[in-house]
Amino acid sequence: MARLTRHAVPRLVDACVAVVCVCAVVGCTAPPSARPSPAELVQADLDGRLSAVEVPESLRAVLIDQHGTPVLAQYFSSTPEDAWDVQSVTKSVTSTLVGIAIDRGLVPGVDATLGELLPDYSAYLNADTARIRLSAVLTDTANFVDDPAVIARGVTTDWVAAILEARAAEGRGMGSFRPSSHGAHILAAVVAEATGMSPLAFARETLFEPLEIDSVPAPTERLGVDAATISRRDQAAEAPAWPADPQGINVGNDQLRLRPAELMHLGQLFLDDGDWRGLDVVSTSWVEAATSSQARTTMYGSMSFGYQWWVDAARGQFAALDDGGTVILVDRRKDAVAVIATEALGSSGLPSAQALALAQTLLEDLPG
Repeated sequence: MARLTRHAVPRLVDACVAVVCVCAVVGCTAPPSARPSPAELVQADLDGRLSAVEVPESLRAVLIDQHGTPVLAQYFSSTPEDAWDVQSVTKSVTSTLVGIAIDRGLVPGVDATLGELLPDYSAYLNADTARIRLSAVLTDTANFVDDPAVIARGVTTDWVAAILEARAAEGRGMGSFRPSSHGAHILAAVVAEATGMSPLAFARETLFEPLEIDSVPAPTERLGVDAATISRRDQAAEAPAWPADPQGINVGNDQLRLRPAELMHLGQLFLDDGDWRGLDVVSTSWVEAATSSQARTTMYGSMSFGYQWWVDAARGQFAALDDGGTVILVDRRKDAVAVIATEALGSSGLPSAQALALAQTLLEDLPG
């Protein structure tokens, strides 16, 4: 597979950060002209790793910020204005909307039950499912079933009802970690019920506008792709920024379209404990809870799970991840955020474990 064409060059951090990095990597005795900057170290590492492997067709951007300053911004067969379906990273956005709703008193808290939160769906809840706590849905320990037959897009008239009926039929089975796209859509339904707005409308008001996220992205440019891919891109450009189910509830688990820089904004918001340039967007208490270990998993090595965020407590990191390779990795020890952005192109995606490992390795090049 041919290597993809790049359309951006990395930007450097300020000189004082560069000097710190030099002392750690090459020693302070090296002459100034020989001291690599953090951006140069990250760039060299990225170049080396991409030259040693077959670059996935789906890779679109690699961004690194440290101390709120760009270190690297490199695009592949795309431009900074292009937006992609971030797939399961959408779950982290949906859970953030739950947190904002709790902050505003619209949702009682994570101990509230589905019976309390979804009264319009009481007919589809049995005694067991009505007692499921919001915290269990947030941590994927509520035993929701991810069966494609539950939701037939274009056929199922009420997705939330179908998901709740399937969960009731599944039986108890509470407590164990079970990744669930359907559970994430229930979170979106909770947001809609509590706010009286679609998740997208609530996000625009409380999250996207403050973070300067454009929820109606411009059409993707046609750069270096075959006719079939162009067709898929054209179709995506005509799609809503965040598609919704028949009841107008935006899909809680995927299909939100964001630009790589907008993913960086979300990562920086969480790195800064819910503050965005002096504005409290989401509470520090929510950020701490969402990015703390709440459930044990056997996925991604030592990682555990928070409120729709993956958590690596040993590294001081947490991440929003998608199976296709889109990653937001936040590193508190490095005061840095890494974004790997991909485009959904069927089987040509970058496996999430590999994308996560790439992001982790690039952040290791930064000074502490």
